[in-house]
Amino acid sequence: MLESENIEYKAKIPDNPDNLKGEIVSFLNSISGGKIYIGLDDDGKPVDFENEEIKLETFKEWEQRISNWITDAFEPQVRDLMNVSIENKATVIDIRSGNDKPYRYKSRKAGPFDNIYIRSGSTKRKASKDEITRMLKRKNADTFDRGKVAYENLSFHYAKNTFEKLERDFDEISLGFKRNDKDSYNYAALILSDDNPNIAKFAVYNGLDVLEFKDKKEFEGSVAKQIDQTLEAISIRNSKKAIINANGQREELLSYPEEAIREGVVNAFVHRDYTLSSDVKIEIYDDRLTITSPGSLPDGLTIKDIRKGANAKRNPILIKALDKMNYIENYGTGIRRILSKYKDFSMQPEFEATDNQFIITLYNKDYVVNYLELSDSQKNILKYLSDGKEASRQEIQDALGLKKSHTSEMLSKLKKENLITSVGSGKGVKYISK
Repeated sequence: MLESENIEYKAKIPDNPDNLKGEIVSFLNSISGGKIYIGLDDDGKPVDFENEEIKLETFKEWEQRISNWITDAFEPQVRDLMNVSIENKATVIDIRSGNDKPYRYKSRKAGPFDNIYIRSGSTKRKASKDEITRMLKRKNADTFDRGKVAYENLSFHYAKNTFEKLERDFDEISLGFKRNDKDSYNYAALILSDDNPNIAKFAVYNGLDVLEFKDKKEFEGSVAKQIDQTLEAISIRNSKKAIINANGQREELLSYPEEAIREGVVNAFVHRDYTLSSDVKIEIYDDRLTITSPGSLPDGLTIKDIRKGANAKRNPILIKALDKMNYIENYGTGIRRILSKYKDFSMQPEFEATDNQFIITLYNKDYVVNYLELSDSQKNILKYLSDGKEASRQEIQDALGLKKSHTSEMLSKLKKENLITSVGSGKGVKYISK
């Protein structure tokens, strides 16, 4: 196992212990935490000791030293985030990502931006002032919608119309937008109001990349209006295909399951980090649809957590209001419901979380490459030949780092599937996708 963004090896505790403390801090400030193995070299191989007794004594000494650090070497406190143990080949520090970022190690005369590190690939680096500022903002993101705004008057025409259609009362105080008639509005009220300053961006591309626009729009106003406009724009481009099912019945299949789209879109607006200036983005390509929401996952959740149904409420006041407007159903089951709509499809939805955004990718069920059982090499060749590119076998082989015989075999199979065609003859033959 090589070093990675989640794994670090140390032959021993460094002569300058701040080096190791910095590594620990970088995992605390990361999305998913990690493990540090002390007693393994850079290649993950055990270091040599004179005998097993000395090895065990050294491991115990390291364990005790790090246990002392857990108590008083870091701030904010990390007692619930770190565990140190002895395994057969190393002393292991298991570190969870913390919710009170930024974390730092203590030292004398340290300034406000000192001793704060983040992960960069398989190594640590000092966090910049901008990165520290973003961490501080995200620390308050989960309670952001409670904060007061400087708007004395807000318009709620779109939201009120929705409440009226549902025959429900729109009451600013019971919805939590203010405590009483004299109180100021909070951010949840602003986001649901017609004066919402946030926008959403929608784009349709020709092909598999961003080179050529087919359509682009911006949606503004109440977050409820933006959700409705986004769903409508996707629906217009969500093509139907008629098939005869096993029971002999005519059945219409959509390129993208409507429920999966709705869950992904609503999730993007409801759980986004409104402290960030980025926009919700929806992008449609020939083979996929991506939904990008600003902000990392709340409360230190991981992709693994949300796949299993774990949830945390960011923007709880906004969630309550949208729930009353029937935008939210079965709270906390959205990701699993998306997956259920693709359970019999070869290309499963993908979820990606970074420090600054959460991306959902839904694959087009009607795109031929998605439902055929193709190898990675075949998919890479098709992607390379996308958007009308012509290329020889040699050019494809060199660009993708494939062997000659394998490239020829893959091209032959793609031609049989009628996914590519060839033009020219002899040494001058070139391939193009259909």
